[in-house]
Amino acid sequence: MLSPDRHDLLLAHLREHGSARISDLVGLLGVSDVTVRRDVEALEREGLVRRFHGGVALDRRAATTGQEPERAPDALRLGLLLPNGPYFREVLEGAREAASELNAELTLAFSDYQPEQDLVAIRRHLDDGVDGLLLAPPTLENSRHTRFEERLRELKIPVVLVERELRSTTLVDRLDHVVTDHQAGARLAVEHLARLGHRRIALMVKDLGPTAPAVRLGHTHALRALGLDQDTPVHLVPQRETSPHTEQRIDEVLDDLRAQGATAVLAHGDAEAIVLLQLAAQRGIRVPQDLAIISYDDEVAALASVPLTAVAPPKRALGRKGIELLTSRLRSPRPLPVHHLTLQPALAVRASCGRSTGGRGRRGY
Repeated sequence: MLSPDRHDLLLAHLREHGSARISDLVGLLGVSDVTVRRDVEALEREGLVRRFHGGVALDRRAATTGQEPERAPDALRLGLLLPNGPYFREVLEGAREAASELNAELTLAFSDYQPEQDLVAIRRHLDDGVDGLLLAPPTLENSRHTRFEERLRELKIPVVLVERELRSTTLVDRLDHVVTDHQAGARLAVEHLARLGHRRIALMVKDLGPTAPAVRLGHTHALRALGLDQDTPVHLVPQRETSPHTEQRIDEVLDDLRAQGATAVLAHGDAEAIVLLQLAAQRGIRVPQDLAIISYDDEVAALASVPLTAVAPPKRALGRKGIELLTSRLRSPRPLPVHHLTLQPALAVRASCGRSTGGRGRRGY
């Protein structure tokens, strides 16, 4: 592919997505990292793009070159800052659907869960003239978290958080958010397993991320409310995407499930649940006959060798509601109250739980 063709393809991708990581462009263009960086440097010299750490963004100020379509009358420009992964890709799809219906243009940047880099991306959105922001910022329990919230407090445009609730008392009454009730999601899973006759329902949860604490609380409260065995094991495992030790840790979890007589487990999230399923098969542990598994997130759970029953957060609806909140606040002729929306997850029932045991606890392995 000649460099002018690559430049055209790169610009077309940025016009659609707003920004991209260099690693993503290597795959898109089918050339080396060095070649992509040279192309980006050439386009930056022309004033068409701007580089940032690890990526590139379209320079909206270059719209006067005629390469960008003119903004539609009364259209809103909304900036998105979301993590790059299957979960938030569905959130993004919901946001796109709502934006199309509401005459809004979206520009996207990806979050790396680094507050400093996220602040750079937010500043870039502001430089591009966005009217509002939809954010899924990092959740930190230290001074960096406080500084990030201070920067959000200084913004003069509407902000909606998606799948995030900030703890700051100075922000809770200022920022809209739309989140999933993850405690309710864990409760759905435990209730389903209890109806199938399980009493010893363990939990395997990722050690990082904003969802894990709510899932743990939901599991604990559901065991207590249903009168189930409350001494069942709870295990923290490293996220598979970021740790080389996840499989070893999950193998240890299987040892403890056997020792503790657990007959079912809620596994957060899909990748970790699939590893659990694979390691169980290697040991001759049958799913669901010997061990019932419910996954949490429902990103790829249906594709497992034994399709996994999964808690499914309303990811697409989160994106839709977030954009609807932003546009309603921007277009309202009068101030609106702060909205804190909580959406309920669903349970997608598949093969990994089996049928009811008639109310009797299972013997296990």
